[in-house]
Amino acid sequence: MASMKIEFLKSCPGPATLPRDRLPEVSFAGRSNVGKSSLINRINGGHSVARTSSRPGCTQYLNLYSVSGIFYIVDLPGYGFARAPRKNRTEWTGWIASYLMDRVPLRGVVLLIDARHPCLPNDIEMVDFLKERGRPYIIALTKSDKLKRGKLASAVGKAQDMGPVIPVSSITGNGIRELKKWIFQAVE
Repeated sequence: MASMKIEFLKSCPGPATLPRDRLPEVSFAGRSNVGKSSLINRINGGHSVARTSSRPGCTQYLNLYSVSGIFYIVDLPGYGFARAPRKNRTEWTGWIASYLMDRVPLRGVVLLIDARHPCLPNDIEMVDFLKERGRPYIIALTKSDKLKRGKLASAVGKAQDMGPVIPVSSITGNGIRELKKWIFQAVE
């Protein structure tokens, strides 16, 4: 499997400002503070390319990353709780829906779900939305290193009811190889 060299390109205020070059895209979606930026950094070999924060709601635009010049990763604003004005959160929800419904180059969605809290209503709604639109997706069960083996197995079982699952950890690197394989298959 080829390595991923990820480079931040720009923050886009809405889908209309994304590139029109039709390169394939994989989006990262999930609740605020689920670890999207940390996971992007980990698949980049641990090299920091995405800004991380412990404060929910820091990703306020569609953040665009080039992967080896052959496809894009689009990091979507988080849904759920965020310390941002309601107007902003409403705008992000519209951007996410529009992007996931209409974006032609979108080949797959990495849906990040916290292993400690699988099957929250917002995550179930997102899975239903992706299924209705026929968008390929994989559930990346983040923060899996924070659970003991039995609890992780239980979380994986619950998440599998929503779709295919890869438990991942931005700290230990568990599941990163499998996730990268899924991403490369999605953009082929």
